[in-house]
Order: sequence, then C-alpha cells, then structure tokens
Amino acid sequence: MANNLSEEVKTLLADYFEACAHLYGVIPLKSFLKIYNSQNEAVSEKDFIDFVENFDFESKHYDIVGEDEVYEDVEALEIIDKDLAEEYCYILDDWDDYINIKERQSGIPYYVPSKEKLLKYKDEYYFEKTLEFIKFRAFLRNQSYLTKKKADDIAEDAISFLSLGDDTIGDVISDAVRMGLNIKNKSEKDEFFRLLYELDKNVRKHIYGGHTYNELRRIIPFFR
Repeated sequence: MANNLSEEVKTLLADYFEACAHLYGVIPLKSFLKIYNSQNEAVSEKDFIDFVENFDFESKHYDIVGEDEVYEDVEALEIIDKDLAEEYCYILDDWDDYINIKERQSGIPYYVPSKEKLLKYKDEYYFEKTLEFIKFRAFLRNQSYLTKKKADDIAEDAISFLSLGDDTIGDVISDAVRMGLNIKNKSEKDEFFRLLYELDKNVRKHIYGGHTYNELRRIIPFFR
C-alpha cells in the first residue's frame, strides 16, 4: 500500500470508501478525495492513487470502475478518473444502474454531511430516522395484524428500496405485501400511500448524490 500514508490514514480512507459507497452508490474518485481532504489532513493525489491501486477490493461490496469498462469507444481511463461504485451498480457486468446513477447525478452537488455523520454510513443498514420515516413506521405498527418487528422490517426495507432510485415504490409495495401487509380499508390505503410518498421525498438517494428530493427542490430551482 501507499508507503507515504500511515496505517491510521489507510484505515480512515477505507472507512470513507465504505461510507461513500453506501451513501452515494457512485462517486468519482476526484470528488471522493475532495470530500476526504475537506474533513481530514489532506492526502496528495499521488499517494491516493497509490493507495487505490494497492487496495484489496476482493472482499468488498464496492469497487473502482469506469466508463471505459462500459463503452467500447472510451479509451482506458487513469485511476483518478474512475468512480467508486457499490456492487449492485456493476454486478454480473450489468451496467444499467451505474449508467443511470451517473446520468442522474450529473449537475447535482454531492450531499456532504459532517465527518461524524458521514462515517455512520459505514454501516450498510444505517439511515436517518426522519419524521417521515417515524410516521410511516407508526402507521405500520398500528396495523393489528402486523407484529412490531414485522412492521419495522417493512419500514426499513422501504428505505432500502427507495434509496436506490425514483421508480422503486412498486418494489416497496410488493415487498410489504409479501411480508404481510394487507390493508383493506380505503381510507387506510390512502393514508399508507400518502405516508409512503412523503417518505420517498425525504430519503437520501444515490441518483441525487445523497440528497433527498425535497432538499434538491430547495437547492436547484425547477428541479423535477
């Protein structure tokens, strides 16, 4: 590994890899290094490249990939011009998610929380328990036929699906029904969908560079 970096710095860079892969899905290495350096003692691009080239990605659920692996007419890229990407974006050489995220993130600033908050995303199951999430979970817990654990599982799975894109509400519903959701009352169905759509607007999404939809509406005029 990079001889000029201490073991402490190498460990911290690896922690940032894990956290950023989970929060952003895809992020250019140049942007990654900029974020890291803004929150820590700066690492030079040369030392960072050395670190990346010698890092063991074999047991990780993320890797360094680039558009030169996707498109035949793209020349081989330098390491620093590639991206950190979570495994689902490239697994089995299916690049659809990678391409979609890259396209959707274009022109959007990355959401950069404090160092302490960012590193919470090392845990792949971490997410912010927003008011919208608490209301959605409370609705599910109030369904007499669902146990508290089942209601919580449905709510947390919803976060996992919604964070991946803007067309995953159907997946949330299918998963919820599979896990026992069975709302027959029309007013309760309407409330379920209202809470679900509000949750969707306030989930941090890969396609939004870690922002929520509502955040981007405030940051970027006329964002849709």
